[in-house]
Amino acid sequence: MYHRFWSYLVYLYGLVAQTIWRCEEPAKMSAGGLNTAEYFGSWYFIAAAGEGASDLQMFKPMDNTLFDLQGANIPERLVLLGAIKVGNHCIKRSWVYYIHRHRDDLELEGRPLMKVYIFESDCKDCIIMMETQDEGEHRFKRMMLYARNATLSSEHIEHFQKKAACVGMKEFMVLPQEKEYCLIDPHS
Repeated sequence: MYHRFWSYLVYLYGLVAQTIWRCEEPAKMSAGGLNTAEYFGSWYFIAAAGEGASDLQMFKPMDNTLFDLQGANIPERLVLLGAIKVGNHCIKRSWVYYIHRHRDDLELEGRPLMKVYIFESDCKDCIIMMETQDEGEHRFKRMMLYARNATLSSEHIEHFQKKAACVGMKEFMVLPQEKEYCLIDPHS
């Protein structure tokens, strides 16, 4: 009886807390069930959030970043090309992601400890990705907002920041996007 009373009390506290503090976590999408072709093409890196400043440290030198997501010769594999503007230099990178039918996360080639999750955004032409690594030397948890256009309304950016805060990510940054974007040759 005593245990049941406490269960109800905790349940009621949760309901009241949800009503008072409207915190809506982003909706996770299962990578294994995605229509990947819908996401092919160009994406601009707009903003990032993390649990701590160290989670975002790698993004601080960036002015802007343009990505191109492509399918690969092998089904269940995606290739992401990136052109990162740091200072006056363009840094070209590529990543290979594997999709497993019965998993929610994407597997990044060469990074077995890292999990990559995809979330819906309130913006029709946006997507949110979360990278986490709970093991190993470098632990982190961060979310990134990507959009089909380089410019995004402050309302959409604030919405992303609130969603990230709901999952404990209080550090936040928006890429400056003050310099010209580096170009990507999607067929390279």
